[in-house]
Amino acid sequence: MVDKSKIESAFLEMLKEQEKTASIDKIYEKDMETVGELRVQWKLPFKIRGYQIFKKDSISYNFGEILENPDITLVIRNEELALRLLEGEVFEFDYGPAYGGNFKIYYTESWKVLETETGKKNVRINKPFITVRFNKEKDFHPYILSKLPILRKLVVATRMSDEDIGFFIPINQSLGTYENQVIPYVVFKHFIDKASNIVILNKCGCRVSKNCQKHDHSIGCLHMGNDTLNLPIDEGRMHFATKEEALEHVKRAIDDGLIPLIGRAMDEAVGAGIEDTGRLMSACFCCSCCCVNIPIMNHATSELRFIKKIEGLSVVIDEEACVGCGDCIEACVWNGIEMIDGIVHITDRCLGCGICLEVCHNGAISISFKDSSNIDALIEELNSHVKVD
Repeated sequence: MVDKSKIESAFLEMLKEQEKTASIDKIYEKDMETVGELRVQWKLPFKIRGYQIFKKDSISYNFGEILENPDITLVIRNEELALRLLEGEVFEFDYGPAYGGNFKIYYTESWKVLETETGKKNVRINKPFITVRFNKEKDFHPYILSKLPILRKLVVATRMSDEDIGFFIPINQSLGTYENQVIPYVVFKHFIDKASNIVILNKCGCRVSKNCQKHDHSIGCLHMGNDTLNLPIDEGRMHFATKEEALEHVKRAIDDGLIPLIGRAMDEAVGAGIEDTGRLMSACFCCSCCCVNIPIMNHATSELRFIKKIEGLSVVIDEEACVGCGDCIEACVWNGIEMIDGIVHITDRCLGCGICLEVCHNGAISISFKDSSNIDALIEELNSHVKVD
């Protein structure tokens, strides 16, 4: 039985602990660089109240008080789950939009397999956990919640692995070829040839949900490795593919102008309700207008930024050719370009996806690999994180 005093005690302890550690939490400091300030109201069971004000190098709090016009309100009605969260326990969760423009976080009790007309499907058994109310006057994305230390811990512990890694592989002609093939095709062919099993999603969920007008909806994600055998295959959503079909799928994506993203993310397995054993390589074919990775990279805690720029890949600005039009800044979805004295410069947030080249009308941006050995190094690094055979 959870009583009021236990939740009050755990809540106050959490508030004090976060206040003490904010100034030495380097991840928190980095996460707050682009936020400025967040004012968060807590509403817990037994009408326990309190708020926190998050700034770059500090976290202040007021126990037992109501904050006027907060940025975020976190409402928890379940006594047991409130106590478990406040005491630092981590557990599996799900999330999604809720009534009235709110956002909902759910506690996942278990999974079960459902039989559908087209095959099996893993579904979560969820219990309501946190209702999140965002200030409607401000443009917050739900992933900003992962910058709050107590929720960051939950996200990182259950949705990430130290082995998570991903790379965009630019399709720009200026990169040239490797072994007489375009570079993305070479990388994919290596893993497709090795793969013990391949599954292709029949449609891209990102493009379908946003009704993309620029790219083919039928070019969905591709998964390789033994863990795909545990996926509940719903023929309406995905199907087993031959190596020949998988290679053709990659060619279609490149021809359509989509940028391949390849790697391993534990969340792919978790989201499908299967165990992540390090044998699930995933590949998305991304468009800048719809890709779900964009809000994750731009709004979530820096600990979730597992996508890296390929070693040896350089994006260079020709300052004499740059006219400072800003088209590349507008096109870059990673905040990887900035304007200084009328000339654009590449920042450390650049992921080398190559989108900026496509919009530069003056040829002021170039992208290249130092040498061909970088392709071999990329393949080797991916091999070290995930197995497909």
